[in-house]
Amino acid sequence: MIKQNHSGFLMKTNHIYGTPSEQEVIRYTEKLAQIFRLDKQNAEVYSALSGENRALKKQLEDYYSQYNALEKRVKRLERDVESLESELEDLDECVNRETLVDLIHEIVPSLIGKKGKGFSYLYKPSKESDSVERIAIRKSEDIPYKQ
Repeated sequence: MIKQNHSGFLMKTNHIYGTPSEQEVIRYTEKLAQIFRLDKQNAEVYSALSGENRALKKQLEDYYSQYNALEKRVKRLERDVESLESELEDLDECVNRETLVDLIHEIVPSLIGKKGKGFSYLYKPSKESDSVERIAIRKSEDIPYKQ
């Protein structure tokens, strides 16, 4: 007679005594041992993989957090750049280039005069561009000739 035991295994029993034969018990025990070894291996593998999965999940969360922080920083820097570009455009509209060139020509000779008295400063505005040709000329001084 074949019966199902509490573990779900089908066991052949001796219908006269109602107990399994010795060979059936041995086979059943071997199957249980095999199953438990596999279950133990599966549990060990599952545990190792779960630990690895948790570590990777934590690493991903850290990277995501860093990504969000960097993304916010980039957006803030982009806004700063836009603001500075706008201010630069405003300044470009306000600055009169001719006035600026005139101021430079007033300042440069005094700076050169502080460095040495033997220099003069000459400038020629260029008609083709906003640039100015600046020339520093060293005055020739008479050096007495010794014989």
